[in-house]
Amino acid sequence: MIKSNPLTGQCPRCGAAEHLAYHGRYSLKNGQVVFVIRCGVCRRTFCDRYGTAFYDLKTPEDKVQRAIHQGLEGLCPEAVARVEGVHPTTVQRWVERACVQARSADQKVITSVSAENVELDELHSFAGEKHPDEQESDLEEVGQHWTHVAMARESRLILEVVVGPRTQESATKLVEGAVKRLAPDCWPLWSSDGWKPYLFALTVAFAVLIHFIKGKGRGRRKDSQVVPDPRLRYGQVVKQREGRRLVSVTRRVVFGVAELIPLKQISTSLLERLNGTIRQHVAPLHRKTRSFAKCRTSLDTQTQLFKSYYNLCRKHGTLKGKTPAQTAGLSDRCWTLRDLLTYNAAITSKIP
Repeated sequence: MIKSNPLTGQCPRCGAAEHLAYHGRYSLKNGQVVFVIRCGVCRRTFCDRYGTAFYDLKTPEDKVQRAIHQGLEGLCPEAVARVEGVHPTTVQRWVERACVQARSADQKVITSVSAENVELDELHSFAGEKHPDEQESDLEEVGQHWTHVAMARESRLILEVVVGPRTQESATKLVEGAVKRLAPDCWPLWSSDGWKPYLFALTVAFAVLIHFIKGKGRGRRKDSQVVPDPRLRYGQVVKQREGRRLVSVTRRVVFGVAELIPLKQISTSLLERLNGTIRQHVAPLHRKTRSFAKCRTSLDTQTQLFKSYYNLCRKHGTLKGKTPAQTAGLSDRCWTLRDLLTYNAAITSKIP
């Protein structure tokens, strides 16, 4: 018999949002109860954990959540496996499941961001080995890889993270991803170091096509030109070093009216501080570590998971105990890790 109590959610089979009812339950070996839901439209059944990181797992939810939390605090999968008494491959699968949920939440919540300043920078790391054999190794997965980060300065919100080689393609992906997160009418001041690919990426992202009208005089009409949008503001912080010693710091305006842009606003110092936090919480990014990622995909998975955790779940000291998402006005509360892991749950109401 199907009980008549209605449930809030959506059927993952047919998409119906009505006629969902409690159908039964069963217990796992660990004693945890899993509820079965039936859709009155397509008459198919599914469990209440469908769409979450815990779906089709026999391990208790609190154990999976605890393991993921330990990884987000800087423990490598091998260390987490020793603490929880499981295989490292199992921990890696849990992290991959959590990353799928985190990406989905991040794409839907971190949108239409209003920011006055956006900082761009990158962290160095490697996957597999530092100097792989070009003939025997997959260079897309092993070798030197950089973590490129874009951050909204006022809210400390991480707009985009791109893991890959330090190339023009990676810089372009970072800028395009950050622009998609911003509100349509948002024109922040972009700041970066003197790395030229950021300059080209911003020029392409904010390019406008200018057509020239032929005058009355003789001669051919000028060809159309692609130029940066006049509303684009971009500055660089160029540091000169002699060995490991910092000699000088030069701030310069690249795009925009120099008289209207205070040089003090051109800075990447807060993002450089964030880079330290990322290195502390993502094990493969620790300096002089033996817990480096075995491939680029693994490094990207752990970094993307921490990005969503940092934006939605981690309280920031300088933000008066709020998360970056709260400060940016994108969330009205501090998410728990369970909220992040169950974001795509098919059933959103409690089952009596």
